[in-house]
Formats: sequence, structure tokens, C-alpha cells
Amino acid sequence: MATNERKQIISLPLKFVFTEDGATALFRQNVKINRLKMGDQTEDYGVLMDKITTDFLQRMVMMNYISKIEVSGVEPVESRTDIIELSKLIVFSILFRNFADVSLGQLLASESLKQWNRLNPSMVIDEKTQFKEGMLESFIERQTEEMANIQNELLEPLFSNIENDTSLEKDEKVHRREIIQSMVSSIRPLAWFVILKFCKTRDFFLMLRPLRQCLVEFLKKTNIAEYSSLMLMELASNIVNLNIQKEAIRLYGNQNLDVRHVIRDPQLRLPVIDSLRKKNNLLTFSWKLGGASLAIGTREKFQIVLYDQDINFIATKETLAQTKSADARRFNLSEFYRKLNKSGNDLDLGMFYLSFLDEACSNMGIKFESMVNQTQFSGMGQTITTLTFLL
Repeated sequence: MATNERKQIISLPLKFVFTEDGATALFRQNVKINRLKMGDQTEDYGVLMDKITTDFLQRMVMMNYISKIEVSGVEPVESRTDIIELSKLIVFSILFRNFADVSLGQLLASESLKQWNRLNPSMVIDEKTQFKEGMLESFIERQTEEMANIQNELLEPLFSNIENDTSLEKDEKVHRREIIQSMVSSIRPLAWFVILKFCKTRDFFLMLRPLRQCLVEFLKKTNIAEYSSLMLMELASNIVNLNIQKEAIRLYGNQNLDVRHVIRDPQLRLPVIDSLRKKNNLLTFSWKLGGASLAIGTREKFQIVLYDQDINFIATKETLAQTKSADARRFNLSEFYRKLNKSGNDLDLGMFYLSFLDEACSNMGIKFESMVNQTQFSGMGQTITTLTFLL
């Protein structure tokens, strides 16, 4: 992930669930996979970690090894920096992986390669071509000078546009250049093989043009990492504040207790958080990844989910709807905020974030949906808030 001051280690109680490829890779390395209870109260197989390096996590996501990441038992204010960093890292990694898939697809669909394949039916180059292990990497390593020239040709117009953009501050320009360089670093070895093979041909610049445009499009999409993490923290803070208010009233017996006073006073707030933690009533954060390479023209579904063990679920359920099904009530995020507003919390900022996120996604070509479900099982209630992105 490109950022000037990124954390090198994320310290959170992490649960990782793996794709089939990821589980196979771990099995080969004799990594033990355990049964885990997930935020939706189901069980899955994965590993627990209390910290992870950002570089390692990014590699795991980009290799399609992870299908779900969860964090539970943490208080959003105390863990705000790490949660935001984790969420941004996941989104960046998914976008870099998608860029690598899409850019490879564009190169394999180029007219130059199509013509080569027609003229050389016994040496066709496509996604099914089998190469000896390490051959592509070895070939690329021998082309150091040519690679530098190609990257300069590819990036120079983009860097020039960034430098000449008067709407950007200096640090923003540096940040955007870093993101583009990170995306270029994610290009698949097969894609570089194709680029190097045709770099001396007259159609080479026609091949670079869509690749450069792809970089521009994905650079624009990376803004979703910042926006979605802020939306997530705003949601989490509002829900936790509501739960603090409920639990504080139960602990202190004061129906007129001002939640803002509890939140600001550590002597009042910490016992409430401790009580919620003992009851497993703190939020669970979940990131659901697509976990598979994309075919040309497809979009990856990515979800951020908040699971809240609602301690007053029965009362909430009665005020919202009566139903015998698993879903007691389903409504969009705007409705959810209106329901929360009945508690007296000031949620105008949350509504602002939601409106901004919806508009920003539309401008970036990302489909965004939000939904809140309230469910009941085994006598327990749960509120599930889901932000869905089609990248």
C-alpha cells in the first residue's frame, strides 16, 4: 500500500479465513488451521493472529489466499488507527490485484498478440500457456535496462499530469506517484513478458495506451480506501456509543444519563467497555474478499460488515417489525441512521459520510450498496451492517 507514513505492523486480534489456494499453500507449509467462530455466529476454518506485517498481508491478499478477515473484541476508539490502517490496506491490495488481472487481460487481448498467435499457432501466448518454473521471472530479470525504459515511457505522462495538477498539494502528488508505482509493481510476470516481447515493434505504443488508461482508472478508485474506512469508523463509533449508553444505564441505574458524558469520562466509560467486552457485546469488524482472479469485464464484490450483538435486541425488534423468519428487519443505511437517531445521538456526520461515499463511488465507477439486517437465533439478537462495493 502506498502511503507516506504507513504502519509496518497492525496489532489487532485477527481471524483469517482462506481460499482453497490459500489453505493449500498453508498445508504445504505445515501451518495448522483451526475452527473459528465468526461474527455471523457460524464456524469456519482459519488462523488467529494478534499482529501482522502490512507487507505480508498485502502479499496474501494479492495472491488470492484470503477470503475473509475479522477483528472482534476491540473498542473502536482505542483501536481506531489500526482498524483504519487494516481496512485501507485490504482495499488497496484488492485494487492492486484487480489492476494486475485487468491489465493482463488487456495485453492478452491486444491486436499485436492476437496477430502473433495467428501466425504462430504452435507458440500461442495466453493465460493457459505453460512456462517452466521461474522462466518468466528469469527472463524479466535479464531485461533490467529495457524494463526501466518501458516503465519510464509508461509512467512519465502520468507523473507529468500529476505534477501539473494545481489542485493537488505536494504530499498528495507524492502519494499518487507512490500508488501508481505500487500498481506497476503488481503487474503479472506474464504481462511483462508480453510487453517486453513487443517493445521493439511499431505497435508497442498502441499496447501501452490502454495500460496507461487502466492505471488512471484504478488510481481514481483507490480513493475508496480512505472513504470506506472513514465510513466504517463513523458507523462503528455510532453503534458503540449507543451500546455504551444502554450498558451505562444498566450499570449506573440512571435513565437520563448523557452518553456524551460517559464517553468523555474514563472513570465512567472504562467499566462500561469492560462489561460489554465480558459479554462479547463489542463489535466484530469483517472484510469479505472476492478471493479469485477476474475474467475480463467482470467486477469483484467486496464487503465490509459490522456485527453488533444487540443487548436490547428484543425491544428493538418489537419496535421495528414482527417476523418469524431469520431476518427480523432489513432496511438501508439511511433508515438505520434514522432509527439510531431516536436514541438522541448526533448522527449528522454519519449521514454526511454516507451521502459522500455514495456520490464518490458513483464518480469512481464503483457500485455501492448499504444494508442493515437484524437477525435472531438461539434467543440472541444481532444487527448486521453491510457495505457492498462492486469494484
